[in-house]
Amino acid sequence: MLALDSLVTDLIFDARGQLDPQTLADAFGGPEALKTKKVFNPDQHDPRLEMELSPSVPFRRRGEARLMFIDDSVAPMRADPRTDPVVPLDLRAAKEELIALCEQLPVRLGRIFALGSWGDAVLVAKSARDLRAIALIGWALDPTIDADGRQSASQLSKSQFEAKIMAYEKRLEELDDEEILAGLSGVTMERRGELIIVDVLEPDGTWDQRKSMLLEHQLSAIERFSLIPGAPSSKKLVTPAAPGGNGKAAAPGKPAAPAAEPAKAPEPAPAPVPSGPPLTYAELGGAVLLVFPAERFDLDVAAALGKRDWDSIVRRTDNIPGQLRDRMHKDGAAWVAPLEFLSEVFVEGKPLSKPAFEQGARALGGAGARALDVHFPRFGPAVLLEVPGKGRFVTSALDHAAEVAELLTK
Repeated sequence: MLALDSLVTDLIFDARGQLDPQTLADAFGGPEALKTKKVFNPDQHDPRLEMELSPSVPFRRRGEARLMFIDDSVAPMRADPRTDPVVPLDLRAAKEELIALCEQLPVRLGRIFALGSWGDAVLVAKSARDLRAIALIGWALDPTIDADGRQSASQLSKSQFEAKIMAYEKRLEELDDEEILAGLSGVTMERRGELIIVDVLEPDGTWDQRKSMLLEHQLSAIERFSLIPGAPSSKKLVTPAAPGGNGKAAAPGKPAAPAAEPAKAPEPAPAPVPSGPPLTYAELGGAVLLVFPAERFDLDVAAALGKRDWDSIVRRTDNIPGQLRDRMHKDGAAWVAPLEFLSEVFVEGKPLSKPAFEQGARALGGAGARALDVHFPRFGPAVLLEVPGKGRFVTSALDHAAEVAELLTK
């Protein structure tokens, strides 16, 4: 059984390299040291389990093995992973161990993260393109973000989603390594030999997962997508002025051409109006409950909720008073959102099916509502609600499911 909020050292191996078990054990400090970790090979299990734990498609290519080394000796690492974004452990030794593994083994990408949470504490690769590729998985697998990185009002059609997956590799051609690394700010980046190491650890080795969201945003650079997938991103080139005044030297015996007037900067485009209806709220057990419309909820929002990144979730146009926003930043908030498919949540590591829901759901009050404890990807433990006449919902209010169901019936 894999314990959530365990520390994971994740290695994706180059298909061209030979993975020798003895070399692997030696890299960890010997067979006895390796025994202190659980070794999870996702290729020996149902692919849906990897998609729930930590997807590697479309990043991982055919023939590339993947092993996850799970240290659950201190799991959970936080008192409550749902509300505390800071892992209070010193992960500097784990970082050095990962770097040593990548130096000794044919590793294409190595990283450190917490099982059940989105975001990486440390990333190690031999190319910045691979760093960007792993950061773009969230975009590639989100059914509500289109091929150009824009939020869609509804889920993408099958053909649109397939077109986006096809564009994944092309998007990686748009920025070179120098451009990708130049976009990093507020994180730590270093080179050791052929390795590029990026991390978001604090000086004392602790890990604030909110910085992982910043790292993913900077590496993915979705805002720099080209209009045509695969076309090189435009660069601002400055040509030094030559004596001729127009960037070219004047020909001998000819007067220099007059300097051209500098082009006027284009007028800035008006800021786009956020799509989707506003959030609403309710008071629940003395806490704030955010009520999401379907158009405003996806896996990225779920990840932000798990990190309590309220600034990226709540807009100025939402019906949330300033005093409540202050309370959210101080005490947190619960949330509830519509759920379209049962398979979007997991029970015992498997996507939920209708028979499994019918078998495990419990009754809530006398209005016919039912509930089931589930795991919501990129967030964590949640409760699935089925409310007659209203549909299905998922909520983080684990101890107030009946009250949430009653609220939804109004």
